[in-house]
Amino acid sequence: MRFFWTVVSAAILLLLGYLVLAWIVDGYFGGNIAPSWLEPDSWDAPDSWAEWRDIVIVFGGIFAALALLLICVLLAALVFLVFTLRRILERNVAPAVDSLKDSLDNVRGTTEFAGETVVSPIIRVYSVVRGVRAGIGAVTNFPSRVRGNRRRGRRR
Repeated sequence: MRFFWTVVSAAILLLLGYLVLAWIVDGYFGGNIAPSWLEPDSWDAPDSWAEWRDIVIVFGGIFAALALLLICVLLAALVFLVFTLRRILERNVAPAVDSLKDSLDNVRGTTEFAGETVVSPIIRVYSVVRGVRAGIGAVTNFPSRVRGNRRRGRRR
């Protein structure tokens, strides 16, 4: 059954192709492929360059009008896109940016808190230990292993 429909479709396509070719040859070149009763009011081919010029001017005007219409449609689509994008930015992006700013403020506060409560005491204790070591080393000339050098007998 599929083969039958393929053959019928091909026959219809060939018939339409023949009719289009006959219309072009009859209308433009004055040939007689299609019977006259098929196209009773057929158009004759232009006889002079002036007629061809007029035809080209008409088609140029039609294409210019279509181009202007297309430009207007594209401009309207662009304006619609800009307004839609603006609405999306106002409704979705602005609250997200505000939320991100709040999150960054929370992170900043957390790092300041951690720096003040955890890191600063450790740094102070380490500084005091280093100061005490340096002081004791300067006054009593302790061996080098107390000052941090693991090898005995060598001084820094």
